[in-house]
Amino acid sequence: METISRSLEKILDGLDAIGGIELSAIVSRQGLLMVSKETDGRLNSEAFAALTATLYLSAESTTRRLSEQIPRSIIVETEDKHLITYAAGQHALIVVLVGREGYIGLILNEIKKAAEKVKKLI
Repeated sequence: METISRSLEKILDGLDAIGGIELSAIVSRQGLLMVSKETDGRLNSEAFAALTATLYLSAESTTRRLSEQIPRSIIVETEDKHLITYAAGQHALIVVLVGREGYIGLILNEIKKAAEKVKKLI
């Protein structure tokens, strides 16, 4: 029988197969790292998880006050990277760091599918 951790890793493997993703992770909404995949090993996954969860919770608080809704995703764009944080149910977030070679539309579509899988597992 496959563990939840291994099932989550397979979901990230599917995302990484798209290409252009430098880091992917599934984190709790409290910022605890569940699983992650890095392409270059330069980033601290635990810090990345905590910071992106904080970003999401701040955006969630803001959007609830403005529109009484919660965000499905948050995209932060820099000159050469995109940070995408996507809600995966009430307990988890999928976070990816995309380099300039990544196709954002395709990646967003696949993250949406991955979020449904995560939601069913957790």
